[in-house]
Order: sequence, then C-alpha cells, then structure tokens
Amino acid sequence: MSGCMICPRACGADRAQKPGLCGMGANLRVALAQLHHGEEPVLSGPSPEAGGSGTIFFSGCSLRCVYCQNHDISIGGLGVELAVDDLTAMMFELELSGAHNINLVTPTHFTPLVRQALLLARANGLGIPVVWNSSAYETVESLKSLEGLVDIYLPDLRYMDSAAAARYSSAPDYPEVACAAILEMHRQVGQLVVEDGLARRGLIIRLLVLPGNAGRTDLGLDWIAANLGTHTTISLMGQYYPAHRAHEFPEINRCLKPIEYKAMRSHMEKLGFENGFVQRVGSSAAFTPDFRQGRN
Repeated sequence: MSGCMICPRACGADRAQKPGLCGMGANLRVALAQLHHGEEPVLSGPSPEAGGSGTIFFSGCSLRCVYCQNHDISIGGLGVELAVDDLTAMMFELELSGAHNINLVTPTHFTPLVRQALLLARANGLGIPVVWNSSAYETVESLKSLEGLVDIYLPDLRYMDSAAAARYSSAPDYPEVACAAILEMHRQVGQLVVEDGLARRGLIIRLLVLPGNAGRTDLGLDWIAANLGTHTTISLMGQYYPAHRAHEFPEINRCLKPIEYKAMRSHMEKLGFENGFVQRVGSSAAFTPDFRQGRN
C-alpha cells in the first residue's frame, strides 16, 4: 500500500500514512456482510427464503460517483477494519450460512489484501464461487493478479461518454479503462455458465441506465455486442434514484422514467442479446442495504 498504484487513479499515496483517493488506508475495511437476495437471480438463488448471495461490502471506492447510492460506505467510510484472516473467516461464515457464492462488492482498492484472503480461503477448502463485483474502473494488471481466484466477474459498464464520466465521477478515462478491464475479465472466465439455476463461472455485465441516458448505455450495449458478442449476459438496471450529491446536477436529479428504460431495453433486444436480466423501473432506496447494521 506504499506508493499506491492499485487502481487507475494511480494516486501514489502511502496508505499506511494517509488515505488514498479511494478514502482508505492500508487496512481492510468492511461495512457489511450478509446473505443478500437482491442480486441477479443466478447469484441470489431461486428462493428468497433460503441461500442468497454472500455479499461483503467494502468501505471506500476509487470511482466515487456523485449519485452513489452506497455513499455512506463508499465516501463516508462507514465500516470496521479487519485483518486478512478475518476476511477469510467471514467468507467461511457466509458459506456455512448457506450462501451460494462469496460476492465481493467494490473490492478494487483492496485488491492485494483481498487476493491474500482468497488464497487462504482456497487453500482451506472454500467450496462456492467467488464473485468480483466492481465498477470496472480498475487496471488490467490488478485483475491479472486475481486469475484463478475469481469465478464470476460482475462489472458495471457505467459510461461510454468521457464527458459524463468526468462530470459525475471525475474519471474521463473511464470508458477506455472499463472496456480494457472487462476484456480481461472475459479472458479469464469467459461467458456465463449456469448450473441448476446458479451461476458457476463467467461474466455478467451491469448497465445502470441514468436519466437522459447520460452514461450512453446504448453505446455500451453496442460495444459489448461488437467485442464480446450478443450471447454475453447483460443486467440492464433501472433502479437509479438521485442520491448523495445528485441534487447538484439538475439533469440527473430525478428518478429514471420508464420510457427511458424501455428505450434501452428495446435497443438491447434490437441488437440481439440472448441472455440477461431486466428490471421494473424503481425509484426507491429499498434497493440499498442498511449499512448501519454492520455484520449481520
């Protein structure tokens, strides 16, 4: 964590002395670990009464979007510090609780430490798939260090417009960085494999539709079709609502309109995508976990 270059921000911070641009120091920090039933069905499982995705939400974030719905942890830093072996133990606790997978949410800025925890977990017999759930704003080099340890990649493809990426996430390089990262993820795990209704390996790409199509979801779908094929599994998300600092940006300071989501769904279908998930357009904070409950 000295001279940190883990994420594309390449801030160079000595995180043992001061936080990096991700807001985090040199120690793992986790806000919440729980069985979660709000993920895609192949991750959460077919029954809301049993199983669930074993989600571990990390504090801090290297992208820090102005509309972040998890801002209490991504920017506020809510959470508790853990040692590497504590994180490994948390994975086994979730497995014993019936989790269908270990779902690591926003782990990018802790990649070397999470890698250590995964190595320990694998060595000690972790038997369920590992999901890397990220913004896709990460370096190819960091992702290569995870090869063989991650079974399922679950990246966002948030922006295909560098101006929007700059305005809402201070990351004008997001489109090129995320596309390179997703290509590396696909190289490692390939297309999604589902057995008995549960994801076992592969790639699911999430696209959050922003008001006014600010992130150019249509161009994201075009890119996926051209570079990975229309058999790629897509999760087209309609759950945007204005959170955190969205009120400072009038064009996104509203909920998504059903007609906006319908247009993106129609574009996805026109391109010929065969696999994936769609949502009802939602404007409720019910999609966001209660991070104040801690380890549940």
